[in-house]
Amino acid sequence: MDPNSLPKHAVRAVAFSQWAYWCSLLLAALATTYIPAGAVRTAVLLTPALTELLCVFVVYWLYRACDEYLRVKLLRCIATTAIIIAFCTLAYFILELLGFSHVSMLWVNVLSWSIFNVLVLFIVFGSR
Repeated sequence: MDPNSLPKHAVRAVAFSQWAYWCSLLLAALATTYIPAGAVRTAVLLTPALTELLCVFVVYWLYRACDEYLRVKLLRCIATTAIIIAFCTLAYFILELLGFSHVSMLWVNVLSWSIFNVLVLFIVFGSR
């Protein structure tokens, strides 16, 4: 496989998009406490959706820039993340029925994007 099959700054792009996502989640969590209700608070609360979109665009950029072998690995990464999240949500649904406390979907979202970006980083590092 050609070592130059990935873009030059692929690791930085994935790491930055994940960092931006975590920062926007922290900002949105703090906004509910410190910013009064209104248009500004709503805009700040929507920033995690924009950074999720950034993560999607970075992976799409990687997908378009690499060869077929890495494209298949990226698609497997998406499928693996979906399987892990489906299993975790189903398992915790059963645990909630058994009396465990309710968990916000925010944690499922954080878990899924973090797992996905870690798997993408493994693919990027493994292709070098």
